[in-house]
Amino acid sequence: MDVLLIHEHGRAHGSGGVVATYRLHRALQKAGVKSTVACRRKAIDAPDFVELPKAEFIERWLGKITWRLGLNDIHCVSSFKIPKFAPFAEADVVNIHGPHTNFFNYLAIPKLTRAKPVVLTLHDMWSFTGHCGYSMDCQRFKTGCGRCPYPDTFPPIGRDATSIEWKLKNNVYERSNLTIVAPSKWMIDLAEQSMLRRFPIHQISNAVDTTVYKPIDKRTCREALGIDPNKLVVGFAAFSLTNHIKGGDLLIEALAGLEDELKSRLVLLTFGGSGEETTQTAGIETVQLGFLYDDQPKVQAYSAADVFVVPSRHENQGLVPIECIACGTPVVAFAVGGLPEVIRDGVSGTLAEPENAQSLRAKIAQVLTDPGLRQTLAQKCRTLAVDEFDIELHAKRYIDLYEQLIATRAAA
Repeated sequence: MDVLLIHEHGRAHGSGGVVATYRLHRALQKAGVKSTVACRRKAIDAPDFVELPKAEFIERWLGKITWRLGLNDIHCVSSFKIPKFAPFAEADVVNIHGPHTNFFNYLAIPKLTRAKPVVLTLHDMWSFTGHCGYSMDCQRFKTGCGRCPYPDTFPPIGRDATSIEWKLKNNVYERSNLTIVAPSKWMIDLAEQSMLRRFPIHQISNAVDTTVYKPIDKRTCREALGIDPNKLVVGFAAFSLTNHIKGGDLLIEALAGLEDELKSRLVLLTFGGSGEETTQTAGIETVQLGFLYDDQPKVQAYSAADVFVVPSRHENQGLVPIECIACGTPVVAFAVGGLPEVIRDGVSGTLAEPENAQSLRAKIAQVLTDPGLRQTLAQKCRTLAVDEFDIELHAKRYIDLYEQLIATRAAA
């Protein structure tokens, strides 16, 4: 089997979609599948990473025009050259991941699906909205978008042409033959209410290599990070504590309201963004690790924590909570999106009421002040990660789907 994965980035680190695509790629190869990643610009110098066709000069100028029109991505006219792209021609099946952010033109999808079986993996809602990755409380993606209440939500738009973009996507899907994959049941439910409901939709959860992400001695990790082994450690990971969707402000509010005696025993361990504002606002000692690109430093950080907090307002099925539970660290999060599928009350952590900082505070305090509960959760969450979110199982599910699609295309 020859699989072509298409994603914006050809690297091992970055956003959840980037890491998920890279992990799938390596797991497919380990399972004996020939896998190639095609991307806008590769950061890995290897033959299994290739750059997509590009026309940088014309696309740069077209992009200035389409941005003013409020239409993202359709300036990427080189996407229409992909059917003649050697890795595409050689592939038995193509899997598109995260097809936005100025590297792929969704108008080319019908042409691709006429040539090959094509899988579209949903890392966010963008594929069925008028522009946004997450629609917040807006339900207009079901009926046609327009009058967008969140034009600045990633990826932002230059003007509100969301009704037009929604119609363009719908027209594309009317002329395409796609198979949809979503990591969470929550995302599947949204997709089934959208223009994608015309296609078969499968759930394949995100995953982690549980032979790499595994518990290591907490005291050793803390000594390496310069953390007092007698402290209680709360972990948090995000690109920025000011990211509205990731809920850094709700975490700060929750921590600031903890009892002074408990706060005096805490250390906030953060990576991926700046932690200074938390120290200043919540009055809690903070250890900031910056961006962690390799697995082992992340395993060390997860293992050093007593509890990890994922205060996202919206989340598909993030990799951070899966990595946490694989390291035996329970997670406290809001019951939003696909998070309850990973963070199960009394098994892998506890869930707070959505966007309720007081509820989040109570759940954090509950775990921190009950050593027996922490130990029970640590044991159960590791088992859950191995049984349901291991990378080998993840690859097998994709391989089974690919084989089914290849056989169906061959019989047609």
